[in-house]
Amino acid sequence: MTQEEIKKEIEQQQKLLLNYQELEVDIEDDAAYVARGNGFCDAKYSEDFIEGQINSITKRIEQLESMLEK
Repeated sequence: MTQEEIKKEIEQQQKLLLNYQELEVDIEDDAAYVARGNGFCDAKYSEDFIEGQINSITKRIEQLESMLEK
């Protein structure tokens, strides 16, 4: 990967991370729930899933940033 490609991927990963961080905040909001046909509401995403995604994206950003330092 070139330096420019790495920088571009870092930028994309940071945007993705921001989206998941917003979801993490929104999960506590009633509007983040999806109504089901049986009258129950479920969270669209589980807290564990969102946390896992945030950790994964954060690690990827760290990897990319270390590639830039070399």
